Amino acid sequence: MSDKNSSIEEKMTKLRQLAEWFESDDFSLEAATKKFEEASKLAHEIEHDLTTMKNTVTQLKESFEEV
Repeated sequence: MSDKNSSIEEKMTKLRQLAEWFESDDFSLEAATKKFEEASKLAHEIEHDLTTMKNTVTQLKESFEEV
C-alpha cells in the first residue's frame, strides 16, 4: 500500500506502475481488485496532497499581496 509520508512524485510513480500493471501480461483477475483499490487510494491521497499544496500556495500569495 501507499505511505502517506511519501512525496507526491513517489505516489505518482507508484500509481503509474499500477496503471502499467493493468496493461501488462502479468494482469490477473484475482489481483486486479486489490491493485485497483491500491490505485484508487493513491489517487485520493495525491488529490488531497495537491489540494493542500494549492491552499498553501494561495495563502503564501495572499500574504505577499498584503505586504
